[in-house]
Amino acid sequence: MTQPASVASSAYLRFPHLHGELVAFTAEDDVWIAPLDGGRAWRVSADNVPVNHPRISPDGTTVAWTSTRDGAPEVHVAPVDGGRARRLTHWGSLRTQVRGWTADGRVLALSTYGQASLRRTWARAVPLDGGPAETLPYGPVGDVAAGPHTVLLSAGGRDAAHWKRYRGGTAGKLWIDREGDGEFVRLHEDLDGNIEYPLWVGSGVPPLERGREWGRVAFLSDHEGTGALYSSLADGSDLRRHTPLDGFYARHAATDGTRVVYSSAGELWILDDLDAAEPRRLDVRLGGQRVDLQPFPVNAARWFGSASPDHTARGSAVCVRGTVHWVTHRAGPARA
Repeated sequence: MTQPASVASSAYLRFPHLHGELVAFTAEDDVWIAPLDGGRAWRVSADNVPVNHPRISPDGTTVAWTSTRDGAPEVHVAPVDGGRARRLTHWGSLRTQVRGWTADGRVLALSTYGQASLRRTWARAVPLDGGPAETLPYGPVGDVAAGPHTVLLSAGGRDAAHWKRYRGGTAGKLWIDREGDGEFVRLHEDLDGNIEYPLWVGSGVPPLERGREWGRVAFLSDHEGTGALYSSLADGSDLRRHTPLDGFYARHAATDGTRVVYSSAGELWILDDLDAAEPRRLDVRLGGQRVDLQPFPVNAARWFGSASPDHTARGSAVCVRGTVHWVTHRAGPARA
């Protein structure tokens, strides 16, 4: 299928993460990195397979992501400046997903490896030297946000944009360990929505007022009808919304501890802080030939559906990959 010129120059960007003056994201089934102030992006991977959740390491040298290059999703890493990608896990789980980095420089990943149910994802810390991963002591979780207090997302949920305004039993819920003793209590139990992507923002900035708690818990929720970014203090007070309710869900939020990036309608957006900043769109351009936007031939034998000859036996109607073609039995072109 041909694409109009306006579409050929566009891109659908997802799963952003920022570090310093760089932003990592996925597009065209690969991982990319671009300058945060806008400009041309470059590829980190070149496998042309589904990938998600690239995360730049705290020291800015390595990017980790989830790749299906070898079949099941696994944890892969590569240098930010370019170089060969390495596969770190061999779990074979359909629910493996990179979520970030631990404080000691290991990749934080979720997986159902060794579990009897695809809903029981456990958090694991994966070392870069290829050694065995450590299972973290949180039980089944959907995400982990480390900060002044550990915040967990309940396991078994799904992307809110995939099932809009879902209110069932597997909707995402937040839990927080306010006392640091391993006892978690519900946070924002009164919000009737699907919560996802918990983040600690501003936790490294000293408070301006004596007694004020450091940092805010940010998260995505659709309790107002559309997925948006919200934040509150650790006790659930001072709930604020930071992104508009304009019909498109805010998705895939990530933070460097101060700023928050997210995707919406295939574009990347950034909030410079959670005080009074307004979201601004990142002007990112993909380089290369944009091969995924070009038409390409398919193997008719692989995508053959059915065929039926006409009553003269001079030709047949053939279904290939959802389209019908007229194929003569002697000489002549095949016509759609």
